[in-house]
Amino acid sequence: MLRVARSYFLDDVSKVTIAQREGLSRWQVARILDDARRVGLVRITVGDPSDTDRTLSDAVSAALGVSETIVVGRSRRLGLEPSLDSIGSALAQFLARTVREGDAIGLTWSRAIEAMVTHLAELEPCDVVQLAGAVTLTGDRLGSVEIIRQVARLSRGTAYPIYAPIVVDSAATRRSLEEQPEIASCLDRASRLDLAVVSVGTWSSDGSALYGLVPAALAGDIARAGAVGEITGRVFGADGRLVSSAFDERVIGISAAQLRAVPHIVATSYGPHRADATIAAARAGYITTLIIDAPLAEAILDRLDERQAPGRQSTERRRSTDPRGE
Repeated sequence: MLRVARSYFLDDVSKVTIAQREGLSRWQVARILDDARRVGLVRITVGDPSDTDRTLSDAVSAALGVSETIVVGRSRRLGLEPSLDSIGSALAQFLARTVREGDAIGLTWSRAIEAMVTHLAELEPCDVVQLAGAVTLTGDRLGSVEIIRQVARLSRGTAYPIYAPIVVDSAATRRSLEEQPEIASCLDRASRLDLAVVSVGTWSSDGSALYGLVPAALAGDIARAGAVGEITGRVFGADGRLVSSAFDERVIGISAAQLRAVPHIVATSYGPHRADATIAAARAGYITTLIIDAPLAEAILDRLDERQAPGRQSTERRRSTDPRGE
């Protein structure tokens, strides 16, 4: 794999020539190159990194009462709006400078965390624990277990995956599975983390991986009960409280109380449609460090403006009166 990757990406040798040299088909060479990227042997970056909007970062931290916010702004050279990949890159940079040797870190699955893996170049040796049951994807996408193993491999640490679905048919099934030694050991480690990495989802078909795993009728019932967001399978309302104890008992993973007890919770969120869910997650105590894009930051501030007494500046007024022009 390394020989093929070096030939193609560094020496500019064609796939046809590599195939002839290695005794492979061109299709096999293409698959090897894809695998090299998937396992992190090859990382490709586009040199137009996004700026961090410090004005918005400080405003969101103050508004939500979180310790730190990193707002990914527009790209430096082209002025493009931030992408989900930009969030993943910012998360990778944060982990690289924050995780210390011997730490135990927990990861859930999300598209932002999946994107983070492709940008993570180095990480201090640490245990990597899966926070909730598996989300499995088709094709070349990284599911929960693949992410856990890849990050552990990169950090030269130990992976603790959960080989069970994130939601099961009953509380009895959940209890039975959680009694299995491998899952019990993983969940025990999840209760003793130094840092947890999670993502804020909205309770909708395009805003949460969990939503699509739940029968449509049940998903609708949960929505009518007031669900606005989800983190590691824990579904909460606008006040941050769990909306359905019966459904919560069917979810395999770290509990809401255990998550809140983690000393440092890093949460990603993306897109203005996640404003209500992100505000609720902060109220619930699920966020220490928040990594978001600029449109979501503005939506959060505007939404909180609407709920505050008149006289508070809107996002546009804040930005236009900022002496730094940011």
